Amino acid sequence: MKERIVWADWAKALAAIGIVFIHLPQSQEWFYYRYLQATVVVIFFFMSGYLKKDRGTNRANWHKYWHSLLLPYFIYNALLYPYWWIKFYLQHGAAPDIAHALRPVIGTLLLQHENAFCEPLDGPLWYLPAILILHLTVDLCRKSRHEHLILTALCLASVILYAANKYYYFAPNLTPMGLMRNLPYYYMGYLFRRYNLFGTISAQCCMAISLACLAGSLLLFRWHLICFFAGYHLWHIFLFYPVCLAFLFGVIYACRALNGFNTRLISHLSIGTLVIVGLHIVLITALNFVIERTLGLTSTYCYQWHEALLAAIFITALLYPVILLAKKRIPLLLGR
Repeated sequence: MKERIVWADWAKALAAIGIVFIHLPQSQEWFYYRYLQATVVVIFFFMSGYLKKDRGTNRANWHKYWHSLLLPYFIYNALLYPYWWIKFYLQHGAAPDIAHALRPVIGTLLLQHENAFCEPLDGPLWYLPAILILHLTVDLCRKSRHEHLILTALCLASVILYAANKYYYFAPNLTPMGLMRNLPYYYMGYLFRRYNLFGTISAQCCMAISLACLAGSLLLFRWHLICFFAGYHLWHIFLFYPVCLAFLFGVIYACRALNGFNTRLISHLSIGTLVIVGLHIVLITALNFVIERTLGLTSTYCYQWHEALLAAIFITALLYPVILLAKKRIPLLLGR
């Protein structure tokens, strides 16, 4: 069995729980919620770049992508299709007609696209086709002696396109937005692994760097919001990437400080990231339904931060046996 990178397991596990947390209904006016919505996903893209391996041939690379990205994408969407039917029936009091029933199917084939004719089925899985496209981009660039020049240019272009999209909203759907926004973090992870840029420092130094980065990120995000409400849109967009970069390295160095704490729970959560991301929406809907019926609410329940944290941990705990089962019996659910 290959040796695991413990801090990477911590990063992936925390990111997976963070994704569950930000998908629980909370007020957009709350600072912490807007902050985490803007930042959590960058961990996945950095780690995807960091853990990318070159298997030599296109055939070997495609074999890996098929099992780790494409098959899980379609499997999880297929698993959620009955959930979509139940949800539609509860909302409309009748089963969908053919046109409505095909909307999520078409949305899935178009990588969680949404328009008048289709809709996302398992929206959080947009990151799988996005990562596939980034892997293929790096594979193509590796064939050129100007690999890093091309990738740097693509990163700059992605930042410009993302900024333009904030103004003109020409690519409102999940996968293209994710590509434009997250290519720099993916490429940075790729560089850090390829050239071993982290080095070796003590846990105390890692934690000090982490706290400094997170404090800087929070201050920059406050400035980022002030610029938005004041109408300074260029500054608002310009500050977005420093906010996410400082957050990213704050989390990464905190995880590196935990590198000596190797637990089976964290490694399983890391291995089961796809299970958590692919299935948590169903459990969130079920939990919300129970809470709203219990409290007699007529609108969606709005979680406080501590309630959302407990709910995210609870949902992750419910999915933990699924991870263990997948590890033993259904490795495709884990991207294996």
